[in-house]
Amino acid sequence: MKVVVYCPCRRRVRLVPGVLSVREQTGKAAPTPEHAGLREGRKLLVFKLTYSQEATLSVAFLDGKGNPAETDGPPEWLVSNPNVLALEPAADGLSCVCSAVGPLGQATVSVKADADLGAGRKEVVGLLDVTVTAGTAVTVVITPSAPVEQPDGPTPVRKSSRRKKTPPHQ
Repeated sequence: MKVVVYCPCRRRVRLVPGVLSVREQTGKAAPTPEHAGLREGRKLLVFKLTYSQEATLSVAFLDGKGNPAETDGPPEWLVSNPNVLALEPAADGLSCVCSAVGPLGQATVSVKADADLGAGRKEVVGLLDVTVTAGTAVTVVITPSAPVEQPDGPTPVRKSSRRKKTPPHQ
């Protein structure tokens, strides 16, 4: 089977079936080198806050098929860098207010819970990378260098950077 597609530049492009096919992955996903050290839990995404923002983080625990699962007791919320983020968990532990402290930087928020409903303990962990960025500029700071003597010779005349007003068109 031959498929011909016309692109906007009016050239014919021939697609060969099977070369760029999409297949469902049947085996277990292999960890990337960046996350190979994580035994439990997975990084979901990178979240951005400005230095003056906060967000409510919610957690849900799911089984291997994506169904809601129970945990033994409320989950525990942790942050890797308390100089960048502050956490205020809700009483039930299923949500947490994450606030930027002020300095720019990165931190990882983790939530862990006991997935074993019996006497044992099987920890399940979720991670969220948070980057705190600068907000909108509100102040301009001009910093001069240390004064130095001008080189010998005449001082060059510098043109003003202001534009001359031009009369309106008549």
